[in-house]
Amino acid sequence: MVTDPVRLDPALYVPHEDDAILVDTVWQESPFCTRGTALVRALTPFSEQDDGWPCWMAIELMAQVVAASAGLREFRAGARARLGLLLGVRDFLCARDSFATGTRLQIESIESTRDDSGMGVFDCSLAADGTATASGTLTVYLPESVDSYLESLEP
Repeated sequence: MVTDPVRLDPALYVPHEDDAILVDTVWQESPFCTRGTALVRALTPFSEQDDGWPCWMAIELMAQVVAASAGLREFRAGARARLGLLLGVRDFLCARDSFATGTRLQIESIESTRDDSGMGVFDCSLAADGTATASGTLTVYLPESVDSYLESLEP
């Protein structure tokens, strides 16, 4: 369980470049459930001018909370967080078209399955300022090496 998420910089366990990390904190992490928060900010690569973030950003936020869960496990084991792949999204629903700048988002990821090869399925939800807003099921793959995996797909 993360006891002091404020002191853990997401850059330590979310394998993205600086301004692509959207999760601000992970405030609960257990073997099957991870919860985090993000504040909708203007002037990010994902912002729509001054209008905040489009609704599809909920998928990226859910994926980052899934990545935080895996990254925290690796960080605690002394390893660097590996880059994973979002393979698919099922049953995505979002009750709004966008998220206004300044909106506080709460994201939850519940692991439904994970196998030894690195494949996992996560049931995710997002609340905006405490109101349930989006949900979806993410299928992810965490290979030993993304580069090796992508090379194996080439004909």
